[in-house]
Amino acid sequence: MFIIDLHIHTSLGGDSDIRPEELVACARRAGMDGICVTEHHSWDLSRPFDRIAEEENFPIIRGLEYRAAEGHLLIYGVPAGRGDLPPGLPMQTAVDWVNRRGGAAVPAHPYQRTYSGTALGDALLQLTGIAAIETHNGSIRPEENELACKAARSMGVNGIGGSDAHGAEAVGNACTCFSHPVTNAKQLAEALKAGGYRPEIQPPV
Repeated sequence: MFIIDLHIHTSLGGDSDIRPEELVACARRAGMDGICVTEHHSWDLSRPFDRIAEEENFPIIRGLEYRAAEGHLLIYGVPAGRGDLPPGLPMQTAVDWVNRRGGAAVPAHPYQRTYSGTALGDALLQLTGIAAIETHNGSIRPEENELACKAARSMGVNGIGGSDAHGAEAVGNACTCFSHPVTNAKQLAEALKAGGYRPEIQPPV
């Protein structure tokens, strides 16, 4: 089993307290075999993790979290930034863009309630071409994750897990368990589309 936290934010993105130099220690302490850094709207922001991964001999995959018109989308396997996908496009447009480039598109916390109401909600059910759904987000209410699980079952797609960590203590509290090692962005996109993995919520360490 190869366990990865697929949704982590760091101070490089400006909205997290996690310092890049402490992330690997946090991940190892949580029992992770690898992590994926998903800064908002930018693959380039996480570039320093290429060096950190090599120095620490620990897989760190770079992805990003995109804000579509209806909610958030995790993008794996495709380098992208605001110049490629301006914030606020329809989510289906973003999913199609990712798929044309061989990546994997995964709606994030689709039923998370926010101050402005529900994010993506049941509009999720109309999307086509998604690789999976984030069904186990470690930073939202259990009932919101359960709605995402029900949607995944209804659509016949897999669920993934990620902490959505913005603080060191949250790293690894949700994760995805693969049957084989997944150590780079291309492998991750292919694995997410192929299936054969499961999401988990992890108890605090």
